[in-house]
Order: sequence, then C-alpha cells, then structure tokens
Amino acid sequence: MMQIDQLKVNGISTPLGYHFDYLTLSWRFQSNDYHENLKFKIEISKDDCFEEIVFSGETNSFYNTYTITTAFLKPRTRYFWRVSVDEVSAISYFETGKMNEPWEADWISYQEPTFESVSFKKSFSVKKEIRSARLYSLGLGLYEVFINDRKVGEEYLAPGYHSYDLIQQYQTYDVTEYLQDRNEIAFLVGNGWYRGRFIFEGGLENIYGDKQKLISELHILYHDGSTEIIKSDTTWNAKTNEIVENSIYDGETIDFSSKYQPLTVIMDKESKQLLRERIDLPICNMESLEPLIFRDTANNLLLDFGQEITGWIEGMLPANKPKVSFKFGEILQNGQFYSANLRTAKQEFVILNNEKERFIRPRFTFFGFRYVKVEGLNEEEAQRFSAKVLHSKMEERFRFTSSHKKLNQLISNIRWSQKDNFLSIPTDCPQRDERMGWTGDITVFANTASYNMETRAFLGHFLKMVELEQEHLNGAVPFFAPFPKVADRDAQNPFLNSAGAAVWGDAATVLPMTLFRHFRDQGLLNSHLSLMMNWVDYIYRQDEERGGKRLWDFGFQLGDWLALDLGIPGTVFGATDSALIATIYYYYSASNTAKALKLCNDSSATFYSKLALEIRTALLTTYFIGDELQLSPVTLQSEVEQNRQEMGRLFGGIDISTRVDTQTGLSLLLRFGIYPSESARLKLVETLKERMSESNGALTTGFVGTPELPHALLESGLVSEAFSLLFKETSPSWLFEVNMGATTTWERWDSILPNGKISGIEMNSMNHYAYGAIEDFIIEKMVGINLPDIEDDTNTYQISPQYTEQLNWLTGRLDTVNGKIEVHWEIQNGIVNLKIDVPTRTRVHLILKNGESMALQTGSYQLNDVYLPE
Repeated sequence: MMQIDQLKVNGISTPLGYHFDYLTLSWRFQSNDYHENLKFKIEISKDDCFEEIVFSGETNSFYNTYTITTAFLKPRTRYFWRVSVDEVSAISYFETGKMNEPWEADWISYQEPTFESVSFKKSFSVKKEIRSARLYSLGLGLYEVFINDRKVGEEYLAPGYHSYDLIQQYQTYDVTEYLQDRNEIAFLVGNGWYRGRFIFEGGLENIYGDKQKLISELHILYHDGSTEIIKSDTTWNAKTNEIVENSIYDGETIDFSSKYQPLTVIMDKESKQLLRERIDLPICNMESLEPLIFRDTANNLLLDFGQEITGWIEGMLPANKPKVSFKFGEILQNGQFYSANLRTAKQEFVILNNEKERFIRPRFTFFGFRYVKVEGLNEEEAQRFSAKVLHSKMEERFRFTSSHKKLNQLISNIRWSQKDNFLSIPTDCPQRDERMGWTGDITVFANTASYNMETRAFLGHFLKMVELEQEHLNGAVPFFAPFPKVADRDAQNPFLNSAGAAVWGDAATVLPMTLFRHFRDQGLLNSHLSLMMNWVDYIYRQDEERGGKRLWDFGFQLGDWLALDLGIPGTVFGATDSALIATIYYYYSASNTAKALKLCNDSSATFYSKLALEIRTALLTTYFIGDELQLSPVTLQSEVEQNRQEMGRLFGGIDISTRVDTQTGLSLLLRFGIYPSESARLKLVETLKERMSESNGALTTGFVGTPELPHALLESGLVSEAFSLLFKETSPSWLFEVNMGATTTWERWDSILPNGKISGIEMNSMNHYAYGAIEDFIIEKMVGINLPDIEDDTNTYQISPQYTEQLNWLTGRLDTVNGKIEVHWEIQNGIVNLKIDVPTRTRVHLILKNGESMALQTGSYQLNDVYLPE
C-alpha cells in the first residue's frame, strides 16, 4: 500500500498569504511495496479539479522535494498542488498574498499622546452572498483582530518579532466564515517589541516607533463576481481600552474600571514600501498544563506547573476582585518564590477592579516560568487557571527513550528549552530582560534543533532577519537579530555598537548548510548564498587589508563564551586562544560556502574552496611545529587577544590567561581535521586525554567547545572519557542539572550550586538551549543515526550505534520524508540485540562493533552485535 501525506510548501502545511521567493514542494511517501524507479509527478493548478494547470514537472528525488521558481504566481490566488506516483496522489494548497499589488489602505494611528494599548474599529454591512473573504493586516507593535467579537485565527503575539525597520510582515486570514449581514472589525493593538521596553540595562522604549498603528484591507468576493474592500482609513474609530500596561519584559496590567477615551484617528504617513507577506510561522498555543497548588515557606500561594515553559496562564476570574496579581519565576530559593535573576523584568500579570466573573488571559506579553505567585485569590479560585505553552508552530521529529531515567530527563530538558526559546525567533531565554535572537547560541544548537523539529521555515525566517541586518553592516553579522539600531543611545554596550565575531557571525553559513543536510531544500539553500558569501567576504576583506595571512586574529571576539577553564568563578571568558577559534570558524564558513555554491552549481565555489585551503594551511603553520602543537603561537599577542584582554579587564576585572591546548582548542582541531599528520592527531588525542584527567573527567568548555568535546573524545577512541562525561552527575555536567531538578537546560554550568543556591543573578538563566547541543551526540553516536552526505542523492544514512555500560537499552526514532527510521539496541550478557527499521526509499550503511558492515534496504532487521567494554 502506497501513501503520500504531509504535503508542505517551503516547510509549511497549507501556507496562507506567505511570501514565496521560491517554491519547494515536499511530501512524505510511505509504502510496503514499491519499485525503485518511481517518478513523482507534481502539478499546480488554480482549481481543485486540476483543469487549469499552471505548472507540471516530475522528479525521482529520494528526498521527496522539488524546487521551482515563482514567476507564474499571481496576487491573492489560491493554488492547488498535487503529487502523484503510480495510482496514488495527494492534494494540498497554498495561497499568495498581495505580492506587488499597491495597498489601497492607509496606515492609521491616533493624534493624542501615546497610550499603552488602543482599539481600532470599523462597522460595515454585507448585503450580498459571500464567496470568500480575506483579511490582510498588520498592527504594530502586537495585535489581535476580532470580527463580531470573535477572535480571528489561532495565533498569538502577531506579527511576531521582526526587524521592523527593514521589513514589516503582514498576516493573511481567511475570514469567510466570520462575516454576517452587520459586522464590526476590531483591532486590539499593544506595544510589543515595536515600542515597549526592550534590550540591555533596563531597556529602551520606542525602538521602532512611538505609537501603535495599523494597516488593514478586508477583500470580499461575492458570489455574483463583484468585490469590495474594507480598508483602514480615517473613517475608523479608535479608543483606549482596559489594558493599561503591557511589556514583553514586565507583563500586562488590565484595569476594568478604566474609562475608555475616544481618540482622533489620523493617517500615518509612513511609507508602505516595507510591507511584505509574512515569512514567520504563527505563534500558537501548543499545549496546556495544570498546576499543583501549595504554600511556600513564606506562606505565598504558588502554582507549580512542574515544567518550565514559555507562555502564560489563563482561566476564569471570580467577580468582585479589586486586585489579582500573578508573578512568574523559574525557581524556588529556600523554599520560596524567587525572581531576582530576572533582573529588571517584572514578569507580572495584574488585573484590577474586576466586577464580574470572566475569562482572562494576557494579550501582548509572554512569560518564562514554572512557578506563579498568586495574590488576591484563594486556593480554590487559583485552581481555575492553567498554563498555556506558546511557541512557533513546528512539528517534532525525534523521539528517544532509554533505560536511564536521568538521560531521558536530559533529552526532555533539551526539547523543552528549544520549544521555550523558539518563539518567532530563536531566543536566548524567555524570562529575564533579554529574550533576544543571539546568533552564536543557534550556531551551536542548529543541528540538534533540526533533529528535534521541522525547522526550515522557522530558521529560514531568522536567517532572513540576519541577512537584512547584514546589508546594513557591510557584510558583518550582528550578535543578535533583529538588531535594533540604538548604538547612539547606548554606546557603552559592545554588543550594540559592534558586529562580526566568530561563531556568532558564522550562523550565516552554519545554519543554511545544517538545514540543507536535514531537509534537502534546494530553494532554501540557494536563497541564502548571498548571506553566506557576504559573511566570508567580510572576514576576507579585513584579512587582505592586514596582508592576507589567512588568520582571523583581529577585531572583537568572544572566544569560548562561559567556559570554566580560567578557573575564575562567574567569569564569562574562556582560556582558549580566540584567534584559534575564529580562524577555525573562518575555515569552516569558507568551506560551507564552497559546498553550498557547488551544490547550487555556482562557479564561485572555486574561490571559496581555495580560500578554505589557504586558511587551513595558515592554521597548520601557525599552530604546529612539525607534529607538535605550538603552545606559544604568535596569535597570543594578536590584536584580537589584546582586545579580549581589554574587555576582560573592563567588564570582568580579570586578566585572561590564554592557551591553545585547552579542551576546547584540542576538540576544535580534532573535529575540523586541523593537524598535519596522523602522528600529530594522536598527540592531540593524548593531550586531550590529559586535559580530561586533569579535570577529573569533567568538562571545562563553554559555548564553542561543548558541542565538539564529546564527539572529539569518542571519534578519537576515548570512548570511556566520552561516556563518563555525558553521564557525570556532579557539577559541572548535564546530569547534575537533572539531579538539581532542572526541567530545561541552564545557561551556565553552575547556574544552581550543589547547595541549591543560585550562583548569581547578573546573567543566569535556567532556560537556555546552547548546552543542549549534546543531544546530537546522543543521536549520532549513541543511537547512531547519521544523516546522508550532502552530495548523496540515494538517501543513504549511516548507522553506527555506540554501546555503553551506562544503559541496558535505548530507542531512537527520527521522522523522515519516507517514514520513521528507528534504532533499538539492548545489551544482554555481553551480546547486543539490535533492531533497525529502515523506511521506504531509504538505504542504510550499517557499521557494527564486531567489524561487520552491511547495506540495508527498506525493512525491519534484527541483528546481534558484540559489546566491547569501554
């Protein structure tokens, strides 16, 4: 039986009103009985009967993707597309937005001084039978829209967080079923990232604008073929509402005794040139959690949802409550509610003067929390409230379970930190006064993220923000995107007045290649070639200006952020030579760019391949003398190290003792193949073994080194060290966090000390996904599932599971476009029972510990292997 399902366009199911630079059509194909020479026929039509076909093509791709150009697309048109093979077919649709159509509507705002939230309304009548109706709208900062008091759509916090000064993404809603004879359309608009408090040191207001505004067109098509547009203009009404405070950091206050003030609607003269169809995924309510209610040691009434989440609480509020407040926090201290590590973020939801029973929830904020302190309600009343988990809508792809409960909890923690921080953009934390799209964090986590979820559209949107910002930075990539232009107002913060550091900037090349490895989306990769080249060119130009040494030993670098190898508690700086890290990433980005260009048949690949080779040669001559690692390279006195030392003294009051033979330095050299010979590699391995012994098997790595260390250990034959590292339960380690009750991953290895005390409040999040990058080690090494090579067109995975005495058994399952690939192994009396399920149109190159290797086709296999003690 053959089956085709999960039809997507650019990674999205039935996208409505999205922008399409390209069309990548993808689907899942499953079959118990198929022949090798399948050809899939793809058709696109303007009607669901496929009588008006506008495109037809075919492919035999084993990855079930097909990319085409968009020249034939017309504005505001629904297209149906069908994929067929043999006698089986499946149909889906996508719909364009306004595209290049001029906007008939005007931006509208109000004349009075700024309010925290305003409502824009328009009443209208419909006197004919409606065939369809589409609403094209954008409210800034954040908005919700209602037609006849019914909320339109299932998303929240629209339009999400974008570089509003460079792109303004409007949403499209199918409102056909919302309209009646007499109608009122109402927009509730708040502050959000657009004008609310945001960014460092207490934040800034009015970053993108000083008042809420709206643009909206409701297009109605009647059954008689006539059309009508209800558009935003000065005939609309506006007034204040009961939301008297709202802020991303501080939360929201609703005062039901507020006197609504009518406002004077004016036309906002801002250009409409930045308006564009959405590319961001909707933020949705993905699941609900019910609380455990208790009193803390200070007698505060607390809700414990058992899991740290991003979202809010909602429920029925009793009548006659003069003040009810909910305060949100991550952890308890001394058995009490605690929120000092949120810094200036209040994270409160306050309701004033409620006179009747009603359902309440916030509108224009979100919280990072596990615990909620409730004031103004008793236990029974508080029980009415549940937590709603909000994140961008994505399907999960990977499932894992094992005989080790703590390892299972670690995987859960990583997945939750991803969900909690994948809200419109990949954020660094969802709770304190930051919540920004740090590029370095996602650089190291992207591979794990893409195993866990279908990240194409989400990370593709983020990369577009990076690219837009890059255009204004002469090729540099900022430390975070969006990148508010506030340097003139906050020149003291180096992250706001500089850009272009290794690892953080290398998101420009790492993410596109990671997404291609996972999803084989040629259109997505091709759309990011300029971003990749511009980033490498940015480094190359500076390199050339300094004599073309092919070393990135200049500028401002963060090095191995939050590493422990300086031995200074609380410091953010690591000991590894930052020029070594930067130059390896220079090499990595040049190599990635060359590979991407080659995959897209672009002749520019030759230049970047040659550049990568030159950088590798410079690394070898700088960091090795013969087969010996050069422990005193010239880079220790380089411009970049002098800059880092100055930063250490300025912001940390410390002198940085820089080395190259750290766990991080050695892991990077081994992982990226930077050594002159096999003899040199073995010496690096021996030194890495010494470093692990010196730290009693613990890691001393930071953001850069941690993702590479376990892989480097195992690939170097240090199997015992690799698994001891993963399963270590004392600080610093992943399982120490589990032992301390963590339900997400921490920003720092010592975020919570062994005595249960928080280690500091200046920069300390309990919900930070970067160190969750360990999951790709668990997937690729322990489960043993490795993605096909980027040049492979036969969909051949390599499976090579690594067994450990720490586990009796494990199961890992990855959803692919041809079904589920699953590995289960169990150790019994020194023998490994191995079960592998290979889905349709998928090949596996299996490598066993007993020395055998074999090619597997579609089917289920049960095999025996040997367990070799570590």
